[in-house]
Amino acid sequence: MDLSKLTPNDAAVTLRGIERRYRALFAGLGDDESPDDVAHRRVDGWSAIDHVVAAARALAAADRALAKVLSTDGPTLDPADVDPQARPVAPTGTVHERLSELGYEATALADRIDGVSAQDWTRQGHVSDGHERQVTALDLVRTAIDAGVTHLDAGRKVLAAVSGHAPGPQR
Repeated sequence: MDLSKLTPNDAAVTLRGIERRYRALFAGLGDDESPDDVAHRRVDGWSAIDHVVAAARALAAADRALAKVLSTDGPTLDPADVDPQARPVAPTGTVHERLSELGYEATALADRIDGVSAQDWTRQGHVSDGHERQVTALDLVRTAIDAGVTHLDAGRKVLAAVSGHAPGPQR
């Protein structure tokens, strides 16, 4: 996915709709399929709910890193907040609870984006992860959108494989 032209406004709009898109995955299940059952079935080590939780964590990490870049000159960022590891997790709770958490994190990041002035999108943070690199505020937002959309697509594929049909509308 090419995010090089993604603007902050586009990112905020995407974030505000991301919970709805994830919910649509589970709304497309058959009448005889419980979302809480199907969500935990795994394909290649990942379940659909793992992807929901991984997306929520990536958005929360981006929000933490963005807050630091916007409030401190040249901060050192935790590599885990810039490039969160994509790995299955052991989610607890129901699908509804995890989707609500995703919506909360997405809205928090969208709200932060809305408050950023145009000149602040070039503010930078330093990532000391063995590659010694600089990332801008806009880079952080684009990485978050990429994680959210990538996990959405992966969750769709997992649900299609474990339920026998393609859930939810395509992007």
